[in-house]
Amino acid sequence: MPPALPQLLTTVLTALTLGSTALAHSHLAYIIVNGKLYQGFDPRPHQANYPSRVGWSTGAVDDGFVTPANYSTPDIICHIAGTSPAGHAPVRPGDRIHVQWNGWPVGHIGPVLSYLARCESDTGCTGQNKTALRWTKIDDSSPTMQNVAGAGTQGEGTPGKRWATDVLIAANNSWQVAVPAGLPTGAYVLRNEIIALHYAARKNGAQNYPLCMNLWVDASGDNSSVAATTAAVTAGGLQMDAYDARGFYKENDPGVLVNVTAALSSYVVPGPTVAAGATPVPYAQQSPSVSTAAGTPVVVTRTSETAPYTGAMTPTVAARMKGRGYDRRG
Repeated sequence: MPPALPQLLTTVLTALTLGSTALAHSHLAYIIVNGKLYQGFDPRPHQANYPSRVGWSTGAVDDGFVTPANYSTPDIICHIAGTSPAGHAPVRPGDRIHVQWNGWPVGHIGPVLSYLARCESDTGCTGQNKTALRWTKIDDSSPTMQNVAGAGTQGEGTPGKRWATDVLIAANNSWQVAVPAGLPTGAYVLRNEIIALHYAARKNGAQNYPLCMNLWVDASGDNSSVAATTAAVTAGGLQMDAYDARGFYKENDPGVLVNVTAALSSYVVPGPTVAAGATPVPYAQQSPSVSTAAGTPVVVTRTSETAPYTGAMTPTVAARMKGRGYDRRG
């Protein structure tokens, strides 16, 4: 097969699936770390979801969203009925994680946000009580909305604007998240979220898509080994915070109740500020994800030890590992 053909197949698959998913919203299909792919969760009925996944399950069978009216409920933490799996994707401080969304509709403009929370049990994040998680924001997709003179737009009625979601779409619906340097060894939940603002001019019109993945951070050789679960604890270069997700946003926040069709000069990102020491990946370095092998998730056997997950690989992951590239459906 010519070297260019896998990329061509990817492009064709993306084009073919765009029409069928443009109105279907989205979920996190998988993540890729150093070329290795780890399975997310597909909430749609009749989809195969196996125990080897690292993505939290949800009850959003329509690939739908959480409304501002539910910001104070557990649904905003890791989506509707979010439940943690057994698997964790192994990463190291300084790694970049490609978060692959199952497509994103043009016109659903808004910020892309990322948070981390530590899990402290002997099983890591397996069966984690989500209401007990305390979060640190590590990326707010700044500047989220850019004024681009003379440019077109993928938004609605905002000529000359470029949003974080436009950058995500251009990167084949993926977003890179940097694992902060100095992060201590342990189990964490990565929460990646898009807030779609196309109906946000009206109360309860914003659409939040908060979705979670389990990580195992291996900081072998790193001197930062302290638990980082309380506010203002410094782990290497990252200052950990302790925010409850149910307090991230309010219905009337200027970044939630906002008319994106108006002549905006700037956009106020909702939620906490990015923690000191976090290193968001800039727009210029966002790029499509590429997988080269199936990753082996781990299970946590003690707070400082893991073992390879021995369950079956999902058919979707196995198919992607045959040199055919990846598709946007997950």
